[in-house]
Amino acid sequence: MASGTPADDISLPPYILGLHAQVGRGTARLRSRTLAAHRALHVRIQAESVRVVTQYTVRGEPAPAALARFGRMVGEWRSAASVCRQQAQQLADEANQLIACYWDGAWARTRRDGHVDEPRPTGWLPGRITLDRTWAHLDDGLLSDRWYAPERAGRDADPSAVAQALHILDHQAVHGGGATSGVRTG
Repeated sequence: MASGTPADDISLPPYILGLHAQVGRGTARLRSRTLAAHRALHVRIQAESVRVVTQYTVRGEPAPAALARFGRMVGEWRSAASVCRQQAQQLADEANQLIACYWDGAWARTRRDGHVDEPRPTGWLPGRITLDRTWAHLDDGLLSDRWYAPERAGRDADPSAVAQALHILDHQAVHGGGATSGVRTG
C-alpha cells in the first residue's frame, strides 16, 4: 500500500488521486503475489520456528542445525520480500515522476498566464506517493497480523513462535565468539 498526504487528498486533482489508487492497487498485487509464491516457504518457516523456540527457550539447549535451517529459510524470505519492496518502490517512484511532470505543466501554464513569476519550487510536490510503514519491516510478512494490519496490531501481544525465533536468530551469537548473526534490527 502507498500513502501520500491523507489530509490533502481531497484537494488533489483527480489525476493525482488516480495515480495514488493505481500505486495502491499495484503494491497490493505485488504483496499478494509474493505471499502466494512463497506460501510453502512460509509454512516451513512457521514449523521450523516452533522447533527453534522449543530448543532455545523451552529446553534451553542451543540447536545450531535447527537455527541454521531456520536462518536459511528466513534469508530466502527476506530476499524475496526485499525484491517485492524494491518493485513497490519502483511503482511509487514512477508515479512520483508523473506527478512531478503534471505539476511542472500546471506551473508552466500558470506562469504563462501571468499568475506567478518564479519557477516551480524544487521541493514542491503535492500528492507525493510514499510507501507506508508496512514496507519498512520485511519480516512482518511472516507475521500474519502485521503486513496488512493497523499500526499497533499484534505488537503488544505475546510474540508468536515466528517472532520469538526471529529474535533468537537475529541475536544469537555465532560459533566462535560474540559476533551476532549480522542482521540489523530496528
